[in-house]
Amino acid sequence: MPVHTIVWAKELYKLLFNPKVEDSMLFEDQTGDETSTYMDHVTQLRKELEACKEGGVDEVKLRRTVKEVLLALYNTEIQKQLGMDRFKTAQKVPTSIPAEMIQNADSAAPSKRLDYKQTQIWSKEDCVAEAVSCVMDAALMINAGTTLLPEFDKDDHLAMRLVTCTSNLRSYVFGIEPLQSHYSAKGIAGNIIPAIATTNAIVAGLQILQGFHILKKQIEGKKGELKEVCSYTYCLRDKTRKGFYLLPTSLPEPNPKCFVCKNAVLNLSLDTANWTLEMLLRRIIKKELGFMEPSLTIGSSIIYEEGEDIEENEYAAMVVKKLSDLPAGGVKHGTIIRIEDFTQDLEVDVCVHNKTEWEAKEGEDAPDEEEECFVIGGDKPVAANVDANPAEDGGAGKDKDDDDDIEVLDEDEARLGGNDISKKRALGDDDIVVMEGESKKARV
Repeated sequence: MPVHTIVWAKELYKLLFNPKVEDSMLFEDQTGDETSTYMDHVTQLRKELEACKEGGVDEVKLRRTVKEVLLALYNTEIQKQLGMDRFKTAQKVPTSIPAEMIQNADSAAPSKRLDYKQTQIWSKEDCVAEAVSCVMDAALMINAGTTLLPEFDKDDHLAMRLVTCTSNLRSYVFGIEPLQSHYSAKGIAGNIIPAIATTNAIVAGLQILQGFHILKKQIEGKKGELKEVCSYTYCLRDKTRKGFYLLPTSLPEPNPKCFVCKNAVLNLSLDTANWTLEMLLRRIIKKELGFMEPSLTIGSSIIYEEGEDIEENEYAAMVVKKLSDLPAGGVKHGTIIRIEDFTQDLEVDVCVHNKTEWEAKEGEDAPDEEEECFVIGGDKPVAANVDANPAEDGGAGKDKDDDDDIEVLDEDEARLGGNDISKKRALGDDDIVVMEGESKKARV
C-alpha cells in the first residue's frame, strides 16, 4: 500500500532533519551487535548540515554525502536484506535502485523545472534528483539561521517534496502501486479525505458569511437578536427539488433543557443524610446523567474532580462521606450542585431536595433505608435558602405560579399513574416527580 511507503518516508524525514535523530523509527544504534548500513552516512550528513550554520554550504561535498545515504538506503540495505532471505516468502522480490543511477543523478530536480505540476508522477531518476535537491535546499535554510528543520508538516513544501520522492523510490524497490504525485502524497501524508475536506471548506465559508452579516449590522448601527441577522444553513447530500444543495432556515430558539445550548437545571430528590458522594457519582451523575469525568462545585468550592491531571486517590477520603457532611456546608435541602464535564462540554445545575420518607408501590413492601431511592425531574431549581424542613413549607419547589408547568395529583391518582421510586427504575422528565410533602405528588 502507498500509505506504508509514505509513513516510512516521514520517518526518513525525521531521521535526516529532526533535532533528535532518536525520534525516528528508522534510527539504528551503531553500538549494537549488527552494524547498520546507513546510519554512518546519516550521521555524517547531519554533521555537515550542522556545519552549515557557521560556514557556507559545500555543495560538492554535501551532494556526495546525500547520494551515499540514498545508495545505502535503496541499494546496500536492500541487497543485505536479500542476502539474509528476508523476502523469500514475499509475492514480489524487492529490486534495489541501481548504484549508477544514484551516483550519476545530476539533472535538475523536477520541482525546479518550468513544466512542473504537482500531479506529475516522477521517474526513478527524477526521485533521486529531487531528494538531492531537497537536502541542498535544507542546507541553504540552515545556513540562513535556522536549526535543523522542524517536525514534518504536510503544508511544508520542502517536507512534502522529500516525502514524495523518497516514498516513490521505496515503491519502485518493492513494486508497490500506484505511485504517488506530490498532490496525492500530500493527501495521504496529511490524512486528508477529499469529500470531508470539501464539506469542511463549504461550511467554513458559510460561517464566514454569517460573520459578515453580524459585522454589517454593527456597522449600520442596527441592533437586534442574532436570529434576525443570521440563518442556519443545511449542507445537503442530495439536492432539493429546485436543485439547491444549501438550504437556509431561521435560527431555532435555544432549548432551555439542552445541556450544551443552555445550562440545564434538574431537580433531584434523595436522602442527603444517607447518600454518600460515591453513590451520587455512580448511580446518578454517571449512570443516569451520562457524565464521564465530572467536576462537582458547590458555590465557589470544588468538592470533587476527575481528569488526566487528577490523581486517582486524591478524593478517596471525600467520596465515602455523606452528602450532608461534604465541605462548603454540605448538601442539604435546596443546595445547588454544579456538575461540569469538559471532555463532553456538558454542564448542569442539580437542585437537591432532601426526602427521607419513601412510600411503597401497591403490593410491595416499603423500601429499606439502604436502598438507593431517588427521583430526578423538573427544570426549575429551588432557591438555596429554602427551609431545610420540607414538611413546613408544604412541599419544596411548589409555586403558585407553576400551574402551567405541573399537575397536582392526590395520593391514589399518583399510585395509579405508576409512580416508581425504587432503585430499580429512574424516572425521566415525562415521569412522575416526587415533590416534598406528605400527601401530594407532582408530575411535570
